[in-house]
Formats: sequence, C-alpha cells, structure tokens
Amino acid sequence: MLSYIMRRIIGAMVVLLLTSVIAFAMAYLVPSDPARMIAGVHASATTLAEIRHNLGLDKPVPVQYVDFLGRLLRGDLGTSYIYDRPVASLVREKFLATLPLAVGAWLAELIIGIPLGIYTARRARKKSDYLVSGAALVGLSLPVFWLGLILLYGLGFKLPIFPLGGNNGFMSLILPSLTIGIVGAAYYTRLLKSSMLEVMGNDYVRTARAKGAGERRVIWRHVVPNALIPVVTYAGIDIGILMGGLIMTEATFNWNGVGMLGYEALQQSDIPVIMGTVLLAAVAVVLFNLLVDIVYVFIDPRIRYD
Repeated sequence: MLSYIMRRIIGAMVVLLLTSVIAFAMAYLVPSDPARMIAGVHASATTLAEIRHNLGLDKPVPVQYVDFLGRLLRGDLGTSYIYDRPVASLVREKFLATLPLAVGAWLAELIIGIPLGIYTARRARKKSDYLVSGAALVGLSLPVFWLGLILLYGLGFKLPIFPLGGNNGFMSLILPSLTIGIVGAAYYTRLLKSSMLEVMGNDYVRTARAKGAGERRVIWRHVVPNALIPVVTYAGIDIGILMGGLIMTEATFNWNGVGMLGYEALQQSDIPVIMGTVLLAAVAVVLFNLLVDIVYVFIDPRIRYD
C-alpha cells in the first residue's frame, strides 16, 4: 500500500512539473508585449528596453523558465504587471473568495445528484426513471451562464429572495452554487445510475438476494458502496476543477474570485497572474486526484491486494 501511495505522489509531482512547463510556454506564446502595456503606447524604445530588462524579459526563454522555477520553489510567483502586487498574495486573496463558492457548488451537485442517481437506478425503465433521466440530459445541455441568468431573473429580480450577484455573505452564495449544482448533478445522476445498474448484475448481488436479504439491505449494503467508487473518482476531480476557478459563474454573478482574476489577466496579458491562476488550478486538480487515489486504498480492497 505504501509503495502505491508513493508512486502516486511521484506521479503528481511529475504532472505539476510538466504543467509548469506547458503553462510557461503558452503564456509566452501570447502575441503581446507586457512592457508596452506597462509603459503605454507612447513609450520610447529606451523605456521599453529598460522595463524588459527589469522584468527579465530580455533573457532567453529557457533561462526565464529556470528563474521562474527557482522563484516558484520559494513560493514566489512574481509581481503582477497590472496590479503591481505579488501574484502569490493576489491569487491567495481571490482563492479565498472562490473557496466557499467551489465547496457550495460541489455539495449542491452531490446533494442533488446522488439521491437522484439512486432513485433512477431503483426505478429503472419506469416512467419516473425516464422523467428524471430526461431532466438530467437537459441539465447536462444547459449553459451555466444561461441558467445563472434565469435564476437571477426569477429569484433575484422578479422574486427578490436572493441578492443580484456579488459575494456578500451566505445568501449571495446560494444562487451560484445552485446554478453549478443543477448542471453538475445531472452528470452525477447519470454516472451513479449507470454504475448501480452494472453492480446489480454482479454475482454477489444475486447471491445476497438468493440468501434472502431484503431489497433495502441489498441496495444499501452491497450495491451503493460499490457503485460509488466511480463517483468518488469524479467527485475528486470535480472539486479540484471547481477550486481552480469558475470563470462563467463568477462572471455571471459578479463573484470576484480566481476565475475572474484569470479572465482579466488574459485580457490584459498579465503573464505572472496567468501563470499563477493556471498553476493554482493544476495544483488543485492534482492534489484532489492524489487524495482520491489514497482514498481508493481504503474503499477498494483490490488495490491493497495488488
């Protein structure tokens, strides 16, 4: 078991290193001149050259990457060209704004999706199954920004129950979390239903029924725990993605988090901030993937035996 976990940790470190290389390369392929954006369109060639020298942009790209990696290992992500602030503190501040939204959206997905998945699996090929499965298919097709606008109009404007955007406390958290929750729950519903139907066909489930176990015990003792394994995998990836930023949702609800920070940085070619937000998203996804791999050791005995 220990060797399995160590392999996963080493693999996660390699993925993060490759991500830093790709993100660095993509950031420097952006056809823009940070020096020109800082100094303005009327800046002289001498001023531009001085700014590029101060930023280290006149060095060869491989040297710039080595310098970047060295700073990264010290926790230094550089300074934002636009905000003139350390990127690490800027990303940390926006991440703390995104964190409650990500957790709220993730919980909404699970609270809605898992019960519906269990219900549709138990009612397979009945009218209620077709109704819920059809609704889940529609949910998968809904653009997040469109659903968010509908909820804002209905529950924020026509019925002023919730605030019209902004991150101003618990009430402002509900609509954006529900927006992501409805769309994400559709996938959890379909995934869990498919997994449960597959597990129900296994020999140990038929054996439990043959021994006289009640349907409730068969479902909750034998089917659901085993069917949740792929759901746990997706949930780990999902929370990592949500932690990395929710651009469309944050833009729709005027939620000033990591997603909006990354979007604004792309518009203004703020390379250090672009790098910081990309690396945050990568770390979140890799970290939660690693946690899922470790949890697998305890929920799936086959890994321990291997």
